[in-house]
Amino acid sequence: MLVLIGLVAVVGGGALGLLVAMVRTHRGFADFDTAATRFGARHATASSTQILRIITQFGGAYVIVPLAVVAGAVEARRFRSWATVAFLAVVVGGQYALADLIKAAVHRARPDVLRLTGFSGPSFPSGHATAASATFAAFALLAGRARSRRTKTTLAGLSVGAAVLIAATRVMLGVHWLTDVLAGLCLGWTWFAVTSIAFGGRRLRFGAPLETVHDAVNKITTTSDLPRAASN
Repeated sequence: MLVLIGLVAVVGGGALGLLVAMVRTHRGFADFDTAATRFGARHATASSTQILRIITQFGGAYVIVPLAVVAGAVEARRFRSWATVAFLAVVVGGQYALADLIKAAVHRARPDVLRLTGFSGPSFPSGHATAASATFAAFALLAGRARSRRTKTTLAGLSVGAAVLIAATRVMLGVHWLTDVLAGLCLGWTWFAVTSIAFGGRRLRFGAPLETVHDAVNKITTTSDLPRAASN
């Protein structure tokens, strides 16, 4: 589990850096930014806009924070551990802080097309995409503990699908470029992965990765000593 999460952290961090370079040089996925944003503006209707506005709210702080509070309370009661609450606090609070820092550093302007919903601050990365990807992944990890592999896979798939859907609404509503939401997804998943490693994966407590390595080393040492003891 920790190996997979570590891979997500490495790949996500690398992809985020690559997207920053694309935005700076106007190359790669940045070539599709204008076309994607204009597509949303051209095909917007009153009904579709209303639906997109409802969906996009699930990536906003007014929904994400209360959901995290409820999820933390439920999972803390289920496993009788406050590590769950600390884990969610770091995931949610950290992703907001990181997104704001990168927004200030890159300071990218919003799309100059019809904007169909509210927004604030610079454009890169998408705060809604960052929050949705990090928080929903955390929910999936917590809800999947002590459950079957099939359930864990389903929860992970649902968390990814929900984050991608919310990210897409930001482009279709004209408040973010395509590369903004791609960067938001990468940032959210990367932060979730880093935080999960710090808390020891499903064990959710600081220092667990180091303890795991220490236990593995002790097991190897003990095993290597068995033939020597038998020969004596």
